[in-house]
Amino acid sequence: MHDLKGQSNLSLNTYNSWTIHQLYKQDSIVFTTWKPILYIDTAAQHFEGSWAKRKLFHEHLLILQKPGFNIYGDIISDTYIGSSNRTIPTSNGKRSSKNPSMNSRGYRIFGNAGTKLWFETEFYENQGKFPAYVDSIIRRNRSVPGQPLYKNVGDAQGIDYNYSTARLVYMPNEHFLFDLGYGKNFIGDGYRSLMLSDWAFNYPYLRISATWNKLRYSLMFSQYVSEVPRGRDTIERNRIGYKRKWGQTFLLDWNIHKKFTVSLFETVMWPDQDSMRRKDVNYSMFSPIMFAHGSKSPSGISNNMMAGLNASYRVVKGTTIYAQAVADNLGSSGTWKSRYGLQLGVRSTDVLTPGLNLLAEFNTARPYMYATSSVNTNYSHLNQPLAHPLGANFREGIFIADYSYKRFWFRLELLVSKYGDDSTSLHNYGRDIFKNIATRSAEDDVKMLQGVKSDLLFGDFKAAYILNDKTNMRIEAGLTLRNDKNSLRTYKDRFFYIGLRSSFRNLFYDF
Repeated sequence: MHDLKGQSNLSLNTYNSWTIHQLYKQDSIVFTTWKPILYIDTAAQHFEGSWAKRKLFHEHLLILQKPGFNIYGDIISDTYIGSSNRTIPTSNGKRSSKNPSMNSRGYRIFGNAGTKLWFETEFYENQGKFPAYVDSIIRRNRSVPGQPLYKNVGDAQGIDYNYSTARLVYMPNEHFLFDLGYGKNFIGDGYRSLMLSDWAFNYPYLRISATWNKLRYSLMFSQYVSEVPRGRDTIERNRIGYKRKWGQTFLLDWNIHKKFTVSLFETVMWPDQDSMRRKDVNYSMFSPIMFAHGSKSPSGISNNMMAGLNASYRVVKGTTIYAQAVADNLGSSGTWKSRYGLQLGVRSTDVLTPGLNLLAEFNTARPYMYATSSVNTNYSHLNQPLAHPLGANFREGIFIADYSYKRFWFRLELLVSKYGDDSTSLHNYGRDIFKNIATRSAEDDVKMLQGVKSDLLFGDFKAAYILNDKTNMRIEAGLTLRNDKNSLRTYKDRFFYIGLRSSFRNLFYDF
């Protein structure tokens, strides 16, 4: 975290997938585990030239700067069109398409009031036709991965949905931070997180952090949607709304050395209502102390508690080794109660030449990890996992390389995964975290990749020319190759696109 004291004419922004490498170049002590991390933006810079040239290629569209008060704003457009080898299915079996596309229009406004208060809001209206493998997930889960529920299915004409986020940050001094928002959070130093990722959609939250010397204690209260029924909603469901649940997330960071940080993690999921939709809230769910809370709701529903460790070590400037270990239950080895996940990775910036960044990462989660006996306590939000997109019962290796040169940007991702799938909807071998854990198909001889052994190979290449780095407006082309096969099926996707893209949203389709 930068020292913001006395900085009255600077705005605040958040690290994202385009700027994350800058964070790991620093030599000073920085708490990197909980993201987004705040940093001073360079939005106050001015450039020479005509108004049109400055706004198109160098500046924000709106710049309002007064002593102690700044507002920046942009109109965002994110569009592309592509071609796929697979036909996008339709509800009526007609008007199918092989041309995925996206048309997003929106705005982003952010700024600061004085040296203690910062704000940010975004809104997007979207119509999209997704590659077949993404489209199938959308129709099954009723929500777009990393994004909200869709309003309607226009078949080959696309899926219609909105996307919004808001954030208010108050820092009364260098020791405390209050972050109230409707958005996402991420815990870890890797590309994936087995603790809390930004793969699921936005949710309301309040995060409070206290920093003292080399220690930082963070607490977040959040609310999630328990379940969205598959298929079309009934009038009654729309009237009474969706069931919700509460989350508490704790993180204690200790910067043992400027190169070495260890973080203790805990998260707890509580039901908001019982089966009769009566409030089922226990005051202990609002405990601000890690590990000091009740274990059951007033109706007797057990909460879902997970704990773990995150560690990072800076080998040399720009190169960091990181790891995660998280446990849902550490029961007898080999049984269904032994549920945990592990991560090990390394990331390096400016490898051999400035602008070349590399990441290699391994992730695994035991069968039945993140699942419980109720959707009101499992580790999910809006039919989307809050941790890893593959759920559980998998092993995964990821390699990512990106390179920036002047206004050019290139990114290559390779993903290899093995997972154990369910042979039928009646089986439960531990991958699907939404299935009731009481329906498990294995008891005492639970093995990794049990069920139908499946192989997933994913490759993605992007090339872009950056027109305006303030809005990340760019001309971008990409190619995605995906093979998913087992003894029951072979599913191949090939997808190419080109478009004029913008925004800094982290949206993922590598699953």
